[in-house]
Amino acid sequence: MKNPFAFITLLAAALVAAPTLSYADDARWESLRVFTLDNGSNVAVAVPSEWNQVDKGNTLGKKPLRFRDVSGAEVAIPVAALERASADKRVFRPDLAQRVARNER
Repeated sequence: MKNPFAFITLLAAALVAAPTLSYADDARWESLRVFTLDNGSNVAVAVPSEWNQVDKGNTLGKKPLRFRDVSGAEVAIPVAALERASADKRVFRPDLAQRVARNER
């Protein structure tokens, strides 16, 4: 580079921004699970690895797919949403903002 000041400025900005960007609050989609729907088709669901499936088994009936996150909140995924994802041949990613109220049993 012809201007060393510009190079040093860009390098300093990159060194300041890199740690901030690497710790962004983004959900980690580390677990990909495959379920069989009532009609026989398969659907892949990407969930954070911290979530545990409430109902065990890979075959779904007419009831929603339910997970429990680390805080104990339940996340329910409607069968209709899974059927749409299966028909479109895409991976379903649940909306993390929609959660069922905490079950205090």
